[in-house]
Amino acid sequence: MKGETISGNTGIGAELRVGCKINLTLRITGVRPNGWHELDTVFLPLPEPFDTLRLIPGDGDGLALHCDTPGIDCADNTLTKAYRLFAEATGFRPGVEAHLVKGIPHGAGLGGGSADAAALLGWLNGRAPEPLPSDTLAGLAARVGADVPFFLYNVPCRATGIGDRLVPCPEWLAEAGVAGAGLVLLCPGERVSTPWAYAAWDRNNPLTEERNGAITRASQSLFGGTSSIRWLENSFEPSVFEAFPRLRRFRERLLREGAFAAVMSGSGSSLFGLFRDADVALRAAEGFREEDVAVYGHAL
Repeated sequence: MKGETISGNTGIGAELRVGCKINLTLRITGVRPNGWHELDTVFLPLPEPFDTLRLIPGDGDGLALHCDTPGIDCADNTLTKAYRLFAEATGFRPGVEAHLVKGIPHGAGLGGGSADAAALLGWLNGRAPEPLPSDTLAGLAARVGADVPFFLYNVPCRATGIGDRLVPCPEWLAEAGVAGAGLVLLCPGERVSTPWAYAAWDRNNPLTEERNGAITRASQSLFGGTSSIRWLENSFEPSVFEAFPRLRRFRERLLREGAFAAVMSGSGSSLFGLFRDADVALRAAEGFREEDVAVYGHAL
């Protein structure tokens, strides 16, 4: 996350450039009795696409959020929840005028809302008279959303549980054989609802207690021992690709055009391909730019 200082009526604010994440691999390992899903995934932070969050101190207290993106409820979202929980935990309730410019598409599996919430929490904690310890702040972030704590770390992390148990794993890229690869990220126009994706997975994967345990054991063996490129997978793909066949075609095209792996991120709709050859990655990216797809290139 990058930022620059700006001035407000009652103090110093900031303009933050808030990056996103992809799930290099994501396996659903089971379902809790309350319906929450157990995951085993590797989060990778990316600098773009990015949101811009402009925070201006004001008079009084409370957060006033402004965002012109359709579908963003400025009165009830991850930013307003993060502010409320931080204020309840610390008693620090500064007046803040927040302007959010969305560059991370929602419904794309890139964690934009979670990233914005983490950025706000970090900024508030930096200004609070009595800042929260990092572990306490991470616990509060998890109450906003399961993957919000990851954005406080902002390094490659393995996440288990409901995505809230995080272990930084910067060495995993090398162990999995993807360090140094070129990454081409596709953000199509389709939007996939995360609750819908989980419900679709449930319909296609009815779990008995025995089956639930088998999935969990398979995941434990998958991440234990020698790494392998076959780990790059996403449990949501079969259900999502059935409902959004163009996404399946994009994944197949990434592989045809030279990617050694192509995977959907989160619950979709974004996908990424990994390439050994930078020139091949560049040609593939240019081809997708000619369609209704936003394309971003990164080096791992």
